[in-house]
Amino acid sequence: MKTAREIEKVSLNEGVIEEMVAKVRAIAKGPHGELFFKMVDTFLEQTEPEIFTEEDLADIEEGLEDIRQGRFLTLEEYRQGKRL
Repeated sequence: MKTAREIEKVSLNEGVIEEMVAKVRAIAKGPHGELFFKMVDTFLEQTEPEIFTEEDLADIEEGLEDIRQGRFLTLEEYRQGKRL
């Protein structure tokens, strides 16, 4: 499990950084930009040295895979009481 300080020390080559910046810009300019910024702020507000546990990371990856596979509800569907 990596701490925030260990993550900061990761050395990335310039191409990887540029690619990440381009992705962040695309998300920020898109329809979910505000949500993205709120999520980033939440991550940065973590006061514990460990940002995510192994279980957290596994849950996040599982959620991302669900989204990739189309297993999700829109906010409107959720508000209407629909469930997966």
